Amino acid sequence: MLTARNNEIGKRDLHVGGVGSKAPVGLSTGNPEHVRRTPDAWLESARETYQDANDYLRKRPWSALGLVAFVGLAAGYLLSRRS
Repeated sequence: MLTARNNEIGKRDLHVGGVGSKAPVGLSTGNPEHVRRTPDAWLESARETYQDANDYLRKRPWSALGLVAFVGLAAGYLLSRRS
């Protein structure tokens, strides 16, 4: 569904299903400095997520092993039903 909204500088822009409204301000206003910083912010967020996951797995290794075993058993079960 196409909808229109007013952005910060008074222009109207169209976006599909609300996706455009979630875009960073720099992308909707055409600010090149923000566009250059965006990949760095994503990379930093990915590093933080990786570090959080690493800390969790080091504190709870049996949970990770149980999850991997469950996924392996489920995959084996589903693959064995195909043949």
